[in-house]
Amino acid sequence: MLRLLIRMWNHPAVRGLVHTWRGRFILAFLAVQLVLPVRYYVAHRDPHDERFAWRMFSPMRMAQCQPTVLLDGKPLELGAEFHEAWITIARRGRFSVIEAMGKALCERHPGAEVRMSIDCRYNDREPQTYGGYDMCNVPLL
Repeated sequence: MLRLLIRMWNHPAVRGLVHTWRGRFILAFLAVQLVLPVRYYVAHRDPHDERFAWRMFSPMRMAQCQPTVLLDGKPLELGAEFHEAWITIARRGRFSVIEAMGKALCERHPGAEVRMSIDCRYNDREPQTYGGYDMCNVPLL
């Protein structure tokens, strides 16, 4: 593999790219396009977030999640607090959206206990529950 990279680097077309500002820009752009997805797959913690996946082949796309919010122990209707688009994405189980909703609820209701959880059903595995604790004290699912 290393030999192949060295041979490619010594190719006249590649050397020509490196010697011009346009070529360096193209190479930097390509490097960023390769690094961003790799960084995502290595560092992500949300199994429902498949930004760089082939979604049409993914059973995770079929996951159905039900967010539950308790404000000081009482059920809270999400439609009264958030736009339908947020609720739709939360029903897909996206942790970042649910965490942002929890943060917004903590800011709107200072001093209140905001418990959020999501119950998810999958086609290829057992149902799972995430969260269930006070988002004002522990802001991550």
